[in-house]
Amino acid sequence: MDQYLQTAYDVTSGLFGPESGVPWWAWMAVIVALFWKVAVKEPKNGREAAAERDDLMLAQMFNDDSGKKKK
Repeated sequence: MDQYLQTAYDVTSGLFGPESGVPWWAWMAVIVALFWKVAVKEPKNGREAAAERDDLMLAQMFNDDSGKKKK
């Protein structure tokens, strides 16, 4: 078991340690690339924006101030 832990520690130190062949900023670029979709909201295209605007307008037309539908 100690051999597995030592091997894992050596591999981790080789990838992320101060004597690693990969610089810290390269790891940051990988992390940003992986989480880009989560971190940055995609802009809506014209049709999606218009559909959302239309849905809001229809909701305001057919709802009271209290949020209940008119009869």
